[in-house]
Amino acid sequence: MGNLANFPCLEETVTENSTLHPDFVAKVVEHMQMLRTSFEGYFSCGELQTYDNWILNPFMQNLEDVSGIKEDLIDLRHNREIQTEFTNSQLEHFWASQLQAYPALAKKALEVLVPFATTYLCEQGFSCLLQIQTKCRNRLNSEHDMRVALSTKTP
Repeated sequence: MGNLANFPCLEETVTENSTLHPDFVAKVVEHMQMLRTSFEGYFSCGELQTYDNWILNPFMQNLEDVSGIKEDLIDLRHNREIQTEFTNSQLEHFWASQLQAYPALAKKALEVLVPFATTYLCEQGFSCLLQIQTKCRNRLNSEHDMRVALSTKTP
């Protein structure tokens, strides 16, 4: 507590303004702890389930815990070039490089390792909604406008 390095604006406010209420920083810390608890309910904080351990090292995992992709995993284990690549690259890069050869394995691994790859679409939708529905246009049905704004098709 007391380290506000990740919140530069808050740190500047606290250091420059000596007339702040004494409980101000305590309230901010309490709010951050509540946010952390809330986020833990949505996200597993990077912890893998026991049946996902094959992602960390596909060459050491027991195959009994893996279902549906067992044949691909066996095939991957017997490829010496892939073993060398696994030891010489980062985990995310390794699985991304396997999308061509082992699409089912790589897709499943990347879904676990890179959980926020698609949340930008949701954030883009909220930003678009904020632009469309202004104070003057708050009763507008924005569904069709948003569909056009968020479409990847060029007119």
